Amino acid sequence: MLTQQEIAGRWNELRGRIEQRWSQLSGHDLDGLDGDVDRLVGTIQRKTGQARANIEEELEHLVEGAAEASSRAAESLGGFAKQASRYAEKAKDAVADQYHHVEQAVKDGREQMQETVRRRPAESIAVAFGTGMIAGAIVGLLFWRR
Repeated sequence: MLTQQEIAGRWNELRGRIEQRWSQLSGHDLDGLDGDVDRLVGTIQRKTGQARANIEEELEHLVEGAAEASSRAAESLGGFAKQASRYAEKAKDAVADQYHHVEQAVKDGREQMQETVRRRPAESIAVAFGTGMIAGAIVGLLFWRR
């Protein structure tokens, strides 16, 4: 036996199935029913001439089908969520690995720079001065053209 809660709880999903099953019904016929079983059965009877018992039986099959579809969708979403979680974990690990790789490269570069400055301070100062002059000239040209 159909209950009001079964129909009302799945009304949006069932509405499409009802329109498919009883093509004589329009969306306008179903507007405002919001899962009211008695009014729904009455509307279908008026449009199709079917017996109430037959309509209720077919509605029960539609409700069962909707419940099965909902279960399958929930299972599918659960599997998707697990897979997404695994991908997120792999991505997190990859980002952490790359972060440590970059961190080590920066540390090595800083140590090489410090060693070069210790061994060749005059050349280091000259290179820094030349780099500053070139950067200043480029910035000056950019602002001079405006």
